[in-house]
Amino acid sequence: MNTPHLIRSALLGVAAAFAPLAVLASPAPTVDATEVVLERSIGLAELSSPGALVVRNVLRNLYAEFGVRSDELISAAELQLIYTPSPSMNTELSHIKVYLNDELMGVLPVLRPDPGREIEQQVRLDTDFVRDFNHLRLELVGSHDRGSAEDPLHAGLWVDFSANSRLRLEVQRLRLKNDLAILPEPFFDHRDNSRLDLPFVFASAPGPSAQTAAAILASWFGIHSSWRGASFPVAFDALPDNRSAVVFASNDRRPAFLRDYPGVDAPTVAIIDHPANPYAKLLLVLGQDDQALITAARAIALGGFGLKGQSIEVREPIETPRQPYDAPNWVRSDRPTTFQELLDNPQQLETTGLIPRPLTLNLNVPPDLFVWHSRGVPMELRYRYTPPLQKESSLLSISLNDHFIQAFPLDDREPSLAAGLAQSSLPLFTSGPGGRKVLIPPLRIAPRNELRLDFTFNALPGCRDTSNCATSLPMQIQAAVDPESSIDFSGFHHYKAMPDLQAFAAAGYPFSRLADLSQTQVLMPAQASPPQLALLLALLARIGAYTGYPATGLHIADDWQQARQSLDLLLIGTLPEAFVNELPTEQNALLERTAGAAPVGLVGFQSPFDDQRSVVAVLAGEDEGYRLLEQSLRSPERLARIGGATTLVSSGRIESLAAADPYYVGSLPWWLLIWFHLADHTLFLLLLAVLGTLLLASAIFSALSLLARRRLQESD
Repeated sequence: MNTPHLIRSALLGVAAAFAPLAVLASPAPTVDATEVVLERSIGLAELSSPGALVVRNVLRNLYAEFGVRSDELISAAELQLIYTPSPSMNTELSHIKVYLNDELMGVLPVLRPDPGREIEQQVRLDTDFVRDFNHLRLELVGSHDRGSAEDPLHAGLWVDFSANSRLRLEVQRLRLKNDLAILPEPFFDHRDNSRLDLPFVFASAPGPSAQTAAAILASWFGIHSSWRGASFPVAFDALPDNRSAVVFASNDRRPAFLRDYPGVDAPTVAIIDHPANPYAKLLLVLGQDDQALITAARAIALGGFGLKGQSIEVREPIETPRQPYDAPNWVRSDRPTTFQELLDNPQQLETTGLIPRPLTLNLNVPPDLFVWHSRGVPMELRYRYTPPLQKESSLLSISLNDHFIQAFPLDDREPSLAAGLAQSSLPLFTSGPGGRKVLIPPLRIAPRNELRLDFTFNALPGCRDTSNCATSLPMQIQAAVDPESSIDFSGFHHYKAMPDLQAFAAAGYPFSRLADLSQTQVLMPAQASPPQLALLLALLARIGAYTGYPATGLHIADDWQQARQSLDLLLIGTLPEAFVNELPTEQNALLERTAGAAPVGLVGFQSPFDDQRSVVAVLAGEDEGYRLLEQSLRSPERLARIGGATTLVSSGRIESLAAADPYYVGSLPWWLLIWFHLADHTLFLLLLAVLGTLLLASAIFSALSLLARRRLQESD
């Protein structure tokens, strides 16, 4: 590294150390005397929305985002762009502007040495403008001027960027202070969009208490990693090289590399440097015994103890008992849910531009929501927008999970829309005349939903002769949805046919019914292997990401005979013989088709202890099978194929079997329960109707006969 570069890096390090925002947010990082500089290359397709690498006429901006971890400093950045411009653009007037955080970094010409050929250009980015979260914007200024009036909507104004375009960064590692106040950093950093890969270390195969502590922390990290996903490789008495890790140790069971660490007199949380890498950290979860590890893990997950410094003793946190369906990431079941409660950032419901970006909201819904014969999910939508030039074709379109629902014209002639208020419904079956309702099947409502709102503003041609005229565009178009808009799921019961492994794979159901998993028991092998433990931790992280709450009430046992009758059971390992006898014949037949090898897959069935409880067994005979299951749960394509009562997993295929005789969990009013279960038995309903009619006719006939006899007696 040359001298000017060293001086510049040192100045940036000093500036970062004294930045006011850093002082408020976390301890100021200190740079080690021996700098470690890494080179990182990120594809433009990884930084932008899928399929959004073309800019054209009114869609003239390409957006990309990247973050910088708190333990890193960007010392140099370069954008390598590969693009193909339209051959119909005027090369003298057209160009591409490159912005970093709204600061102009460079202007690229639209050259045309050979029409249709790619052009490669490099733009150095000024690292003085790099922040924690960074926005790249590529703006096309295009012209097709051939002596006629300029039309900004001309079809020939476009530039196609190659997916091979890359952002190249020189990253300088920083040594952070050992301070618990910045947790979950540096083990997880929300500026990092990559999947969390955090090793968990034990002295040896952990017992149920140590496994419970690890599961609580895995679910807590899963909440933070959210959509990124998380995995937790497990090691026994071995420290991963050059990586941060979480270490669980009691006074009598601790890894060899902690043999000189002082014993503790109370549950303790500490953070220390990695022995082999000063830029990595170890989070120590310590206790007098394994039970104390649970207290330490719960203290981290629930917070409220003012964790700070390098080490701190903690006590058992006070936790309010959770109620069914009250998970923080779920829509409310007892009242309407406002959009404000669903926001990830304050600007999420605001948009600009002639064709603005869509507004999206994620809705996590309980998987057992009973929507049979429902009229719909009421939604009150309030919005504001710049008055469009062409009202007749300016719209607000609503879709759910990429399925169109309704479109509203942005027309001031309608009083309700002029006031910025529209009431509609996300229907499931029927719609009333004149109402803003549409028909979508009940299956459109999934455990994980994306509500999408698209504003469309059409431009106005400036003359009748569209072959030689300019198009009138408003100077700035803005639209926003009021955060007080709401969607109401409170009118639905909870009742579901089981087993349903898709509900488990996508939403952790039935275990996620209580956010803290206090009605869940995990049954593990007596000496769980690292892949078995890693699969358990990955499952708990997925459930935590879905519910938004750590699994502080989880129960873990290593003997199936300790299974508690009043809990839902999650079993990892081999299926005990007593449970095998509970499986329906068709499930046993599918499991026996594995040619003598231990089946790899998932099995769901009714608990033998309680007809309102369920068992989900995650099965594999070898460690490789557990790794395959974990990989399948990380793959959206393979995850979508898990379902039914039994799923067999192999490297090449996934085979699922639906339950021939399902059971039901939840409750319904007695009249709705009878109607629901008789709805598929048309002949029986017909016979019941005939019988009811005959009984009613017989009763009426008897009453009339009695009345006639009385009249005859009175006349006599």
